[in-house]
Amino acid sequence: MVCWPLVRVLALGVTWSVRKMLIRADWTPEQQPICGGCVRRFPLRTSCDYDIFIETSIEALDISQAQGVRIRGESKLPPQIDLQPSRTASSDKSRILELKLMHHYTTLTCRQLPESNTSAGKYMWSMDIPRLAFQSDLVLSALLGISALHYAALTPTDMGISRVADLYLDKAVTNHRVALSCANQNSAESLLATAILICHHAWLSAHTCVPIQQYEIPLQTYHMARGIQTLFNQMWPWLAGSAYLWYVERLPLEDIEHTASSGDFWTSGQEDLNVLSRTFELPAIPRRDRSVYEATVTELKSLYRAIDACSSQPGIQRRVATMPLKLPKRFLDLVEMQDPRALVLLARNFALLNMIPRVWWLHGASSSQSVAETAINGIAAMLPDEWKWAMDWPFRIFLGISGQE
Repeated sequence: MVCWPLVRVLALGVTWSVRKMLIRADWTPEQQPICGGCVRRFPLRTSCDYDIFIETSIEALDISQAQGVRIRGESKLPPQIDLQPSRTASSDKSRILELKLMHHYTTLTCRQLPESNTSAGKYMWSMDIPRLAFQSDLVLSALLGISALHYAALTPTDMGISRVADLYLDKAVTNHRVALSCANQNSAESLLATAILICHHAWLSAHTCVPIQQYEIPLQTYHMARGIQTLFNQMWPWLAGSAYLWYVERLPLEDIEHTASSGDFWTSGQEDLNVLSRTFELPAIPRRDRSVYEATVTELKSLYRAIDACSSQPGIQRRVATMPLKLPKRFLDLVEMQDPRALVLLARNFALLNMIPRVWWLHGASSSQSVAETAINGIAAMLPDEWKWAMDWPFRIFLGISGQE
């Protein structure tokens, strides 16, 4: 699978559905209106265009076997609702669907996004993004998509709502690609807000368990996150005073480097990294790669210390989520090549999710959408037999065994 930064991904005519299902889309301008990946995956489709995708997908969607599931006293989406975004049909049923998803976002989903318990986060997620959605169909599609994804996590037996989440996301990605080509001061906030929502959607979708598919590292999401920073830098003159500055700016690190750490978690983590670091000293390891491994170990130790010192949870959450972005770009290249040392180091990053309180945007919310479990098991399956030992510590942390054996 090819992974690009966000701006490049959205500038190409490669459908989101194909990238999400981990298929290389062999799209070229000459092959329009449909890429080879969509031909193979969706026989009913005649175009990669979003509108056609909805028509053919809805025809193939069978929700008749969906079982009733209740969320905090509310009934699941009534089966008679036509699961089709209103921009492709103006039926009352589709408008009811969008109203329900908007209500779900403003009452539940917005509380499950980064730092939603702070004044800045609460304003951004629960007030400013809905405000933009009322002004921009681009933001509205992304908002409804992330709301449907959260709803799907709470009702894992309802496959119809999962498909709805994909449909709205496809539309958001398609329109975002077009909007980027004519960005201006009036559209800057909408473009940034949509990119942020797409990135969160991609992270959780990448860790949604699909039994027939082999796990792949969510490199696409990491590149999208870098793309958000690029987008922010390019549009900075238009975003002064924006409600999104806190999200993009890096949090100041707490001064914990001189804090004494002696807990079982810290001790076992130190010893584990020391053993792993000995594998970096082999003569066959290129010096450039050795420096990347060492930088990753340094960052992991800093995270271990922060967790052991009970630092600010929002800060730890964001550091765990973005750790690969703080490392040299070579790290993600090594991960993409399935380099064993890079993979086991990344597994330790995912294992840290079990050391911080669960929050939907980072952990997922159901057995089918469990980020740590999906990632650790997936990475373990990628490793050759001679590297299986290096997964002992991540599995122990995931299982809640934080101390020494």
